[in-house]
Amino acid sequence: MIIKGIENNLAVSGISSPFNAGGAKAAGSATATEGFTQVLGDVIGKVNDLQTQANTAIEQLATGESKGLHEVMIAMEKSSISFQFLTQVRNKALDAYHEIMRMQV
Repeated sequence: MIIKGIENNLAVSGISSPFNAGGAKAAGSATATEGFTQVLGDVIGKVNDLQTQANTAIEQLATGESKGLHEVMIAMEKSSISFQFLTQVRNKALDAYHEIMRMQV
């Protein structure tokens, strides 16, 4: 019986395998922190790009350069959903931080 791994069928790229395929090395926590920082920075950059594309599409529709209202709405929804996702990731990270700070040593 062959069991396949879970595949990334979501439209969010760059999150499925943020670290190298060899797994996490025991060299130190600095590499894991740098990896998380890099992934988070990439996701924030992608969300920013989607918001910029949505703003550009809105401007083109307002000036008459673009006739496709559906394309503008799709760009706006992509931007909105990605921003909501990033907000939820931030909220979960803050909750985890607060939980760690409440731990007694």
